[in-house]
Amino acid sequence: MEWEKANGAGGAGTSSGSGVPRGKKSGKGKIVLLVIIALIAIFMVSRIKGNSRDAKNSKLDWPTSGLATMLPEPGTDKGKVEINSDTAFSATLAEYSSSDYSSYVDACKEKGFTVDADQIGIGYAAFNEKGYKLSLTYYERKEELTVHLEAPDEMSTITWPTSGPGSLLPAPPSTQGSIVNDSSKLYQVNVGGMDKDAFSAYAAQCKEAGFDVDYSSGDTYYQANNADGAKLRVDYKGANVVSIRIDASEASSTGGDTTSSSSSSNSSTTTDSSVVTPEFKETMDSYEEFVNKYCDFMVKYTDADAVDQASMLADYADLMQQEADWAQRMSAVDESTLSDADDAYYIEVQARVSKRLIDAGVQIQQ
Repeated sequence: MEWEKANGAGGAGTSSGSGVPRGKKSGKGKIVLLVIIALIAIFMVSRIKGNSRDAKNSKLDWPTSGLATMLPEPGTDKGKVEINSDTAFSATLAEYSSSDYSSYVDACKEKGFTVDADQIGIGYAAFNEKGYKLSLTYYERKEELTVHLEAPDEMSTITWPTSGPGSLLPAPPSTQGSIVNDSSKLYQVNVGGMDKDAFSAYAAQCKEAGFDVDYSSGDTYYQANNADGAKLRVDYKGANVVSIRIDASEASSTGGDTTSSSSSSNSSTTTDSSVVTPEFKETMDSYEEFVNKYCDFMVKYTDADAVDQASMLADYADLMQQEADWAQRMSAVDESTLSDADDAYYIEVQARVSKRLIDAGVQIQQ
């Protein structure tokens, strides 16, 4: 069966100018993904609005303990501290003028937050020498400043894996790291002691090791597939920390159970997989795995305390990027060309996905 890539308006498998696939189910998978995105975004925005109202009506008492002590006092008594612990700090300052914001940025720089600094129109982000990350976002219309400070990952000596997805990559030059996920399908680690030059050199090594299919790169990232379909993403996070993530394809997976709390997408399959087109099955299984990951995130975010929620914002941004990729991939499927077995498997996966969403408390709107 021929698979068509999403090429925008007028591309194969789409109606002219719409970008929506023709066929019996008209891209239902994409609709499910967008519903999930909308619900998470609404949930987070509602929290932000609530924090804004609270800040305006609260008297700010700047803490004398926790991470707050690493930051300059803001010079206002209007605002609210949402989080203050040894690992995270978050506050909203109300009735804060643009000149107040500029002065606060300068004060933060004097405190040492100048490493890998990034200053844009509405915000300032930087690390200090110890790896603490500061993020300032200023909303001029509302005269509000949000302040976030995160502690660095605790790192220890790691041994680069000789099996599983990580073994497909060259070992990085540093052995200091923090393993985020290690399973038969996914290996993700944050590696310390790697500056931008080391990041660039490592990205080049990965390319030489075969991760050169559909690659793209920038000053702080490199992503590519290998010939077997394994996906690599390498990011320079700042403060000499590099994030390495590799998702193994079904063909390159070494087997075994994953560490995810979700059930394996194959465990409840009833369609005879031997007659389903292998490429289509791989796509649908990966799609189901992604939706499971989304649901896991939603359950964890809803149940987490405030500190965990703040630390999960980076994970949310990563999921948003993956969603964009999956929306494109699902739109590229011309469902009118599916074989009977492929069509049955499509329906089966959608049924499991719908059940998973319901179990996670997500209301599906068709």
